[in-house]
Amino acid sequence: MNGFEKQELETQGMMSRLFGSKPGHNALVEINNFLAESAATELTEEIVSNFIKNWGAKFDSSNIEYRSSMYRKVADYVYISAVSKDDPVFEETRHLAQVLELPEKLQRLADNGAKKVAYFSRCRKIISGEEPLTISEINNVFGYDYEDGYDIRVQVFHDYLNKKFDEIAEQQRFSPDEETALREICTKLDIPYEFKPNIQNALDKYRYLWSAENAPLGDIKVDFPLNEGEICHAAAQQAGFCEHKTIEKEDNYFELTRRLEIDETISFKGEKIEHPHFTEEVTAVVDIGYLFFTNQRIIYLSNKMAKVVELNDLDNANLSVNIIYFTKKDGESIAIKFNDDVAEVMFAIFKRILNERQ
Repeated sequence: MNGFEKQELETQGMMSRLFGSKPGHNALVEINNFLAESAATELTEEIVSNFIKNWGAKFDSSNIEYRSSMYRKVADYVYISAVSKDDPVFEETRHLAQVLELPEKLQRLADNGAKKVAYFSRCRKIISGEEPLTISEINNVFGYDYEDGYDIRVQVFHDYLNKKFDEIAEQQRFSPDEETALREICTKLDIPYEFKPNIQNALDKYRYLWSAENAPLGDIKVDFPLNEGEICHAAAQQAGFCEHKTIEKEDNYFELTRRLEIDETISFKGEKIEHPHFTEEVTAVVDIGYLFFTNQRIIYLSNKMAKVVELNDLDNANLSVNIIYFTKKDGESIAIKFNDDVAEVMFAIFKRILNERQ
């Protein structure tokens, strides 16, 4: 429980017995073994004195690190288990420091190290639900104010978030329940609910995708007339109306047009080379406007044009990167280009609209 494990005593060699010397380190091993079976408060000065006397040892600089390490093990146990700043368990470190004759400076160093490790552990247990105290109560036990443990609390949360984010990114969905759980963890750790920009952007995208597939379809008010029973479920601005075009390009990859000067008297200049031309099929944006999905129609509106596709006339729809292609039963098709994240969300909503019409 307190981190101690029993150790084997060093055997006394023949020469040691001949000259009457003893392995003094065994006195420390005896103390360690006692602490492995008993509370530190049960280790009296008399018991320590007997161990030292029996093995012909003494407390000096040669074994200060070993004594300090024993104190640290007890301090680790104390700070991981204390439930108040007046908890009797603190008596174990106070008592052990006295019987081991540990300098106050080394006590403080060991206490600070034990606090940090225990604070990490107890914050993780807050997340898992194993910690009985609140973060405010733990701070009181450790003698911390809000800022003292802030960086540790943030690190513990982000360690947890990194694992959780892998799950979220794999499914590319971020549900309200998952968001609520993260917010509750931040509240319990008394830290703000905030992320690095790249994480926040990804969570926003996955939240929108979850909503597009699971939240009730919206009823958006529009400033143009709708048919009887028609409801606008989604709208997007900066929608690019595309046309399929064939363009001609010149293959000028090897064209030499730059002048390379070596010095004032020497120079090289590439000659203009005529290169072959080739054609390329592209989907080009020819207009920017608004796109609306209703339960009856696809509507594109801009200052220059309007385009309407009745869902009854639609044969299929496909998403390619950030362009949604709508193909009518008569073979006519239109293509609308969006920002990457918007395209996925709009396509998910559109699929729901089609499914709910069936």
